[in-house]
Amino acid sequence: MTRTPVLEVSDLSLSFGGLDVLSDIRFSVDGPELVALIGPNGAGKSTTIRFLATLLKPTSGEGRIAGHSVTQDPMAVRRVIGFMPDDFGVYDGMKVWEFLDFFAVAYEIPRLQRRRIIGEVLQLLDLTHKRDDYVNGLSRGMKQRLCLAKTLVHDPPVLILDEPTEGIQPSIIKDIAKALNEIRKLRKITIVVSEQVLSFALDVADRLF
Repeated sequence: MTRTPVLEVSDLSLSFGGLDVLSDIRFSVDGPELVALIGPNGAGKSTTIRFLATLLKPTSGEGRIAGHSVTQDPMAVRRVIGFMPDDFGVYDGMKVWEFLDFFAVAYEIPRLQRRRIIGEVLQLLDLTHKRDDYVNGLSRGMKQRLCLAKTLVHDPPVLILDEPTEGIQPSIIKDIAKALNEIRKLRKITIVVSEQVLSFALDVADRLF
């Protein structure tokens, strides 16, 4: 029996102002694993990630995530992915647990479940001690962990992470690698990550593209 890929990109091409950014990109992920898109700036890693996150429309080609078309059913795709952009903001005056609760509410998670889920993702990302801290006072590394925690609140089968090590110290990069390995172990999910730091990609990925 042929197994349907959890994530598949076929014949993906994308142009900006007549410039080809992506051309006939193809890859698939069959099961719970972590794959890394590697390469220098301008290689098209983030463009591919943003396409998968339904933020960019392709010139041609298609993607499917958990059986849903990226181009034809983006809302369904958004329900089954956790997306972490390379640049993200936090909300002034909001505590860590409130930040996570905000996103849990957006995913229509019932109140009693939200409390349990928030506790679980805080523990998983080693943020329990920061629960009542204000998010705008966190370090860059802690904000990175918090954004990763946010992607997990609705228990998605697929995580899409755009350069999670961008702008953080080497010691924190090791923490992010550890967190991703823990997430894979406990959640059994598929993770696609774009990355410039080759050592990080080699540390966490099952396959490189």
